[in-house]
Formats: sequence, structure tokens, C-alpha cells
Amino acid sequence: MGVVTALVVFTHPRPDQFATALLEATVEGLSAAGHVVDVIDLYRDNFEAAMAPAEWRAYATPAATDTVGIESYSRMLAGADVLAFVFPMWWSGPPSMVKGFFDRALVPGVAFRLADNGRVSPGLRHVRRVVVVTAAEPPGNFPQRSTRQLAHALGRSLRRATGWRTRTLVCWAGPGEASNEEGRRRFVSRTRDRLAGL
Repeated sequence: MGVVTALVVFTHPRPDQFATALLEATVEGLSAAGHVVDVIDLYRDNFEAAMAPAEWRAYATPAATDTVGIESYSRMLAGADVLAFVFPMWWSGPPSMVKGFFDRALVPGVAFRLADNGRVSPGLRHVRRVVVVTAAEPPGNFPQRSTRQLAHALGRSLRRATGWRTRTLVCWAGPGEASNEEGRRRFVSRTRDRLAGL
């Protein structure tokens, strides 16, 4: 078996927050599993979440993959066997940059193919695993069930781009676990161990 490449898409504006510990655990776990790990840090890249009107006009054309600042993401996605997302849950959902990455980087010609009859086929069939690592951040009084369901839905929706044989893994910490140091430490360790087993 050849080299397995894992691509981690990370989203958080502050390096001193819990999400950074989750990123480190994700990279360490995937590395321990023998994967070569690449990281896209959307904040470090100054990624613009909003799709420009010109991008939308080009969305279903070959030019969709030529957007400045997105081409490198397309190349990294093309080489990934494992696709992981690490982000906090804010207001019961992921940061806007995560949605922006889906809108702007997972375009036709990269994430899926659009046939003339409108049929969609996966463009990332080489991705064997989709991983979502997330934790609720304050305010933590939002329904835990909805944030957990959203994390699972994100993993499932990616299978439209990767194919239904792709397996998904969701590592999720609710406000109770994410709000105290001991809970965070346990979650980081558990996440690292689960990813090391991939």
C-alpha cells in the first residue's frame, strides 16, 4: 500500500484556544496512523468565506477551479485519502469559513461532476475517510443534540462528494466536556487515540 495523505482543514481565529489543541491531536493521531498530514488553516490563509458574484457565474464551468487562492486547495483535495475538518461550534453551527470552504473549494470539477442531465457524481472518490473534530464553545447553552447532529450531517453530506463507501468519523465534545480542563484533556486524548486507529 502506498503513502496515505490526510488533509486537515482547520478553522479558528485564535491559536491559544481549545481548537488548536484539537488540531494538534488530529495531526498527531493521523501521523501515528502512518498518514502524511497536510493542513489548511483558513484563518492563516485569510480565506474569504463569501463567494464573489464572478465565482458564482463560473460555478458550473471549468473556470470554477481557477479562482485565485483556491487552486492550491483543489490540488490538495485531489491528493487526499483522508479529509478532516477541525472547527469549533458557534451558535449551534460551524464558523462561516467552513461553509465558505464548502461553497468555494468543493466545486464542480473538484468535489463532484455535473452531467448534462443534471446528475451529480462524486469527484473525490479517492477519499476513504471523512473526519469531523469539533467542540461546542461558549455560549454553551445551545441544544447539544442539534450541534452533534449538525456535525454528523456535515460528515454525511461530504459522502455525496466522496461516494457512499467512504467511512465517516465524528469526534464531538459538548459544552459540558469542553468547558472544563479535565474534560478537554480527556477529549483531546480520546480524539488522538481514535485517529491513530484509522
